[in-house]
Amino acid sequence: MKTRTPLVMANWKQHGSEAALTDWLTSVSAMDLPKMCRVLCVPLPYLAKLRQHRAELQSQVQAGSQLVSAFCGGAYTGEVSAAMLSEFQVAYTLVGHSERRQWLDETASARRSQLNALWQAGITPVLCVGETALEHQQGQTFEVLLRQLSEVLDGQTAGSLVLAYEPVFAIGSGKPLSAQSAQHIHQQLRLMLGRWYSAADCQRIRILYGGSVNKQNAGEYLRQDDIDGVLVGSGSLQAGGFNALCHTVAQAVTPLAPA
Repeated sequence: MKTRTPLVMANWKQHGSEAALTDWLTSVSAMDLPKMCRVLCVPLPYLAKLRQHRAELQSQVQAGSQLVSAFCGGAYTGEVSAAMLSEFQVAYTLVGHSERRQWLDETASARRSQLNALWQAGITPVLCVGETALEHQQGQTFEVLLRQLSEVLDGQTAGSLVLAYEPVFAIGSGKPLSAQSAQHIHQQLRLMLGRWYSAADCQRIRILYGGSVNKQNAGEYLRQDDIDGVLVGSGSLQAGGFNALCHTVAQAVTPLAPA
């Protein structure tokens, strides 16, 4: 029986407002789920409000960031360093999300530097990997995933990590990968991590599934041996839907003990 604490991450992307954040966090914080880690990744302008409301509500929801600078500081206009994120009690930060790779041309070199910056600041990176529809159809899934891991982890002294598998063709499509197919890929990802981590560490690393996750299918993913949580986009924007999704996950993993 797996003992990794389930992790449910809400990624608001470029959505939200101060009012929406207040309402969402108030509702979500009222749901007591001690055996689950919940993280909210908001746009950067809302990190201060998120810190304030978390303190006021004594919320168990942790703060997450959608991005971090590859630079630790200096004359880089518009960049936000890992040290700055830590001031806002950010616990997790997404690295290499497919949308940033695809639309904002983030490179493997930048992802390597982002990982290092986060490790130095004591923030856990959530490294996103995943293949396109064409790569999937051509049977290149594992080749692509190994390359995406190698280009950022080779030669590194790897630190704490969460891995998020997000097949690009499933994101926002309403056509998620089946739980069984996702489990097979997650199992192989855990084996791949053995190139950089000890066997014990590989068993501790949580691997999330992302791609059209909702309250109807989240539980089935968490019932799989190597799927330890979900990265949720549009399904996380409404507090009621997110709470329902978390309740489904909690039912699926009971009686898991926290890690």
